[in-house]
Amino acid sequence: MTADDGTLLDLVRASDGSIVMDGARLTAADLALQARATAVALAARGVGPGDAVVLVDDGSGAELLRCLLAAWSVGARAALVSGTADEAEVAAVVRQTGASLLVRRSPRASDGANEVAFRDLSAQHASAVPPGGCAPDDIALDVASSGTTSAPKCVSYTHRALRANVEAIGRRLHLTPDDVLYSPLPLSVAGVLCMVVLPGLRAGATIHVGRLASARVAAAHGHIQLARPTLLYAVPYVYDLLSRKRGASVYDRLRWAVCSSSPLPAPTFDRLWKHLGVPLRNAYCLAEAATVTLNTCTDPDEIRETVGTPLDGVEVAVEQDAESGAGPEGRLIIRGTSCGLGYRQDGRLVPFSGGEVRTSDLGLLRNGLLTVTGRSDRVIQVAGRNVDLSLIRRAVAACPGLGDFEVVADQHPRLGAVPVLLAEARTLTVPAARVMAFCRTVLHPADMPREIRVLDELPRTITGKVRTAAGGVNAAAGTTPKPHHDGRGDGR
Repeated sequence: MTADDGTLLDLVRASDGSIVMDGARLTAADLALQARATAVALAARGVGPGDAVVLVDDGSGAELLRCLLAAWSVGARAALVSGTADEAEVAAVVRQTGASLLVRRSPRASDGANEVAFRDLSAQHASAVPPGGCAPDDIALDVASSGTTSAPKCVSYTHRALRANVEAIGRRLHLTPDDVLYSPLPLSVAGVLCMVVLPGLRAGATIHVGRLASARVAAAHGHIQLARPTLLYAVPYVYDLLSRKRGASVYDRLRWAVCSSSPLPAPTFDRLWKHLGVPLRNAYCLAEAATVTLNTCTDPDEIRETVGTPLDGVEVAVEQDAESGAGPEGRLIIRGTSCGLGYRQDGRLVPFSGGEVRTSDLGLLRNGLLTVTGRSDRVIQVAGRNVDLSLIRRAVAACPGLGDFEVVADQHPRLGAVPVLLAEARTLTVPAARVMAFCRTVLHPADMPREIRVLDELPRTITGKVRTAAGGVNAAAGTTPKPHHDGRGDGR
């Protein structure tokens, strides 16, 4: 059996690495021993092979990681939920996964749910052998999608699939025991577990995990100064927050700055490159297919414009629209070892058709390098014409002084779906009227945003991604925006 065929639990137990969370350092051996004790407590509560456990990251830190390993030790699977999730979102994950136990720092016992506190799973029976165990083809994680473009869904992954993905990431980044990996994002972000914690433990490296909120950027900067990481993992919004912190560079040892996003506009990308001393490396990550590609190119243009080449064992295909005919762009189809099994629905697994993930992302492949160009589900009908919100966003991104923004669809009482531009006040340095004037120079009249809403803060997920689903637009409408209309009547 190769390393790629083992379980994630095997990976942790064999590791010489360590992890720093909540100010305390734990070796992988310490973590495995604690997890063994917690597994006894889980088994005592009836959790066993095939069961699901939902773990809420509400400030629990190392306790959450210990409980995750304990769930694997008894053959169960786990779902990690952000501590910022509301009760409806937590209940949706419990319902979708069919979880038999919900674990968080302060149980609320709402609606008779089977809940327990992390502290109550600290069994003192470390010498006892936990029942069950896990095999490579057992399900390890039910990963919840971010909910940026639709309602969150849970995707099931086997140990084998995630182990192969973790091994491929480690090989691509050439991680060694001398590396120090840091992410200011919380453990409930799937990318932190699969791009930082597990690859770091695989390499025997040191891992630091935080829980960044915008108000705690100074604290995160201090953590980076202490850790002096060789790899930093975040999303562009968080990198932007960190880059605004002035003072001596804390990135003198940095080899890799990885972010899971599409490439940034060139001015933003170059500013962050200068600040960090290394370029941002884009990874194409999906809730349905883990890490698909990772950019380790050396050519500056390829670094800026692409998300790199597929990882070992992953295939990306471009399905072109038969009606539109020629052109290299098409819908992205993912196959191979990184793919999840399917979605969870009321505890049942609904497998992906054909074992492949048919995304709503559009992209193209050149010389093996993937460029993500937009989303097929970001197309709306305006006055009988297809309007691609992704193309509007790309054109408007060149507007000087615009700062952080997003283009979303909103419902007009007479016109139906219309484009609306959301701009964040703290980064907008020009009047909204000037932005609208710029839009008129680069957009077809039918593509023009119906209005510009200047918000105190864009509606974001825990990772800083802007919510473009209806819920995000509604949330934006509730933040007292300052609208600027395009000046046309409702006849349009």
